[in-house]
Amino acid sequence: MLRRTTSWGLSLGVSSTILVTTVFATASVEGLVPVVHAAEKTLSQEEAIKQAQKWVTIPEDYKLRGARITEPDEEYNVTGRTYWNISWEKGKAGRINVTIDAVSGALSRYSNRLEDDQPGSTKNKLTEEQAIEVATKFLEKVTTEEERGRLSKPNEYADQNGYYFRNQGEFVNFTRMVGEIPFLGNGIQIIVDRNGDVVNFNREWYDGKLPEATKVIETAEAEKKWEEKASPSLMYKDMAGMTNRYQQAPGSYELVYEFQDEDPQLVDATTGEVINLFGKVASEKKIKPLGNMISSETSEKRLITKEEAQKIAEQYVKRLPGNYRFDGSSGGGSSSGPGGISERHWSFDFSPQNGGGKKSEQVEVDINDRGELVGYQVNPNGRFEETPKKMVITWEQAEESATKLVNTLLSDQLGEIYQIEQEPSKETLQSYADNGEPYEIQFGMLINGIPVEDETFRVEVNPETGMAESLSQRSRSEVKLLSKPTNKQIERQSAKEVIKKQQKLQLAYLQPVPEWIPIKPSEPILVYRYVGDNGVVKADTGEWYSFVEAQKKQSPTDIDEHPQQAVLDFAVRKGWMTVADGQLGPEKEVTRGEMAMMMAQMADEGEFRYLRPYFDSDEERLIHNFADVPSSHPNYAAIQRNVEYKLIPKTGNNFEPDRLITRAEVADMVARLLGYGDLLEKPELFKSPYQDVQSKHVPAVTLISANGLLKGKSATNFDPDATVTRAQAAELLKLIYDQQQERN
Repeated sequence: MLRRTTSWGLSLGVSSTILVTTVFATASVEGLVPVVHAAEKTLSQEEAIKQAQKWVTIPEDYKLRGARITEPDEEYNVTGRTYWNISWEKGKAGRINVTIDAVSGALSRYSNRLEDDQPGSTKNKLTEEQAIEVATKFLEKVTTEEERGRLSKPNEYADQNGYYFRNQGEFVNFTRMVGEIPFLGNGIQIIVDRNGDVVNFNREWYDGKLPEATKVIETAEAEKKWEEKASPSLMYKDMAGMTNRYQQAPGSYELVYEFQDEDPQLVDATTGEVINLFGKVASEKKIKPLGNMISSETSEKRLITKEEAQKIAEQYVKRLPGNYRFDGSSGGGSSSGPGGISERHWSFDFSPQNGGGKKSEQVEVDINDRGELVGYQVNPNGRFEETPKKMVITWEQAEESATKLVNTLLSDQLGEIYQIEQEPSKETLQSYADNGEPYEIQFGMLINGIPVEDETFRVEVNPETGMAESLSQRSRSEVKLLSKPTNKQIERQSAKEVIKKQQKLQLAYLQPVPEWIPIKPSEPILVYRYVGDNGVVKADTGEWYSFVEAQKKQSPTDIDEHPQQAVLDFAVRKGWMTVADGQLGPEKEVTRGEMAMMMAQMADEGEFRYLRPYFDSDEERLIHNFADVPSSHPNYAAIQRNVEYKLIPKTGNNFEPDRLITRAEVADMVARLLGYGDLLEKPELFKSPYQDVQSKHVPAVTLISANGLLKGKSATNFDPDATVTRAQAAELLKLIYDQQQERN
């Protein structure tokens, strides 16, 4: 039986990092599963495997991949328990991982990663009620009645990370209850996939003693304290990340109010002090830029060469004290930037002209192909031969040294940089000392004087010498293009009123967020916090933006009776197509920009990795600057990736992203996707059976028709100027995918 309590009908609405825990901190069940002691017998590998097979079904075609025991003294295992981690695989098709308590045999964690490549039906889509029924039966199988008596009703309190997993299936959360008080973040989470199978189980339980709720302040007093001192942050937030639409361009950033970990947002139920998620007394943040200079933006979209990057690196080195000589390049690399656009960078080495040639005096400067400084390192070879360091200087001295380096190297950008002031606790500083780690000072990015979430970089300071030895940051070229807010933002107090309408102040247990790699679990405290729908307040309109509701709108509701329903659903699950407000629009005609987005997403499949540029030459490269595709266009990043992957030729000044695409143009893009790009310029090699196809389209149409991907409307007519619906595009993408799977 599940525990029955008065339902508040609330869900958690706090920062998304409160549940950041290690993979081993998952099976400590207070009073239910015994704590491991030296005298207790642990299960053998054979016994552990049998126990795992008791909890979950392992198909016969899955082979045991490995079994490893994790001891209590291993790094990241802060529970004091011993675990068996066992895995089975079926080639590349799937993998099952099971973690069990090595003494009690209790199931701690389970995941079934199945490569779901089959079209499905949404006509009988799994409902939340059906998922709860499946999850409850699984819970009854792997837990005792006593354990279940300490849990809330399913989804009585929704896990604040639940919306991140909606693409895996329905998320069902059973929150740990201590009497009538919820311990948000503790309990059991289960994910049920669209086929009604449990594919994920996670047990999160603090094993230590909890404070008693005997001497807590009244709710009215806590509400007054929160009203006086709680302070959500105003910032730019990438809303695409809230709906798993990561490939969108920077246009998905919006100005919002949201509580960050360090913001004052909770009321200590014992002391009445307003604290942050670290459990520390906190006050409103004062964001102050390091200076006034704002980096200039150029309309030129040219990507620089290695030689040009070297010249820029030499200019940066001149900002350092002393004189340096160039020692050559130590290599480079590439990474995926905003929207998936590739970014290349090079490393350049310099030595002091008057130095003795010591490696410890060398510096390395990293410049990317946008001309930005993305890295600085003193003694670059020393990073691979780290030795423990004594903590000689203070945190304040480290901050001063880091700020001095930023002022030196980024002097032309100080108006858009601020220091993230967050002094570590004594325990964290001790962790630095014990591990011989450098101090890490964090800096954030400002656009229009407002912080941008997750746009941070760090400076490492040697704790012995006080020297700032490294600076590491990502490209910020795309984020810098965020426009100034057109509407006046609502005041912080108004945002708090919106939060109060969406959530309710409630007494709950909190396990503070760890600042550093946890040595032991942080001790829970009792707090008053606002819980309810998880979301943010839009600063321009004052509207509440619900993450859960936004995720629900990513599931199409308009394809259930469509003839191509199965392939449409498959295209959505694979990320080839996006859904807006629950509408996929299967009969909506596709634009050129939308097709570019589909092609970019398809090109990310492993079968098309050969399309990705390897930058084997340093020839001049250009971001093809189509006049009608500004960086604010929703398909900007996808179009640039198409150019990068050579799915779109670099010709013409306009791309016409909002014009409906034709069948002939689709054939051209698909032919390039399949690697036929070089043949498309040789129409003389092809003879088309279709009389209505222009000579320039003959190669693509002939090749695609021969592959059975896009057939003619008749034996002699292809209808090249006809448009394509989203349903037709989904069918085409599925055919391409199936053919590539067969070839591999």
